[in-house]
Amino acid sequence: MEKKYFIENLGNVWIEYDRQNDILYLHFTTEIGDADEEVLSEDGDVVFRLKEGRLISVMVLNFSEKIGGTII
Repeated sequence: MEKKYFIENLGNVWIEYDRQNDILYLHFTTEIGDADEEVLSEDGDVVFRLKEGRLISVMVLNFSEKIGGTII
């Protein structure tokens, strides 16, 4: 069964890159806090973080490998 998640306000999107761990974060809320649930993609390289049925962030693991380059 396909799950659907809600993004509250696309105007709150902000991006962050953790160079040390090579993770790209896409945040969909200004609320910083723990997720109720984290869902791992089938390939294991993307984590969807959920709180109260809303998608609050996406973490792309091994991001530089995904884009085939180095982030400077």
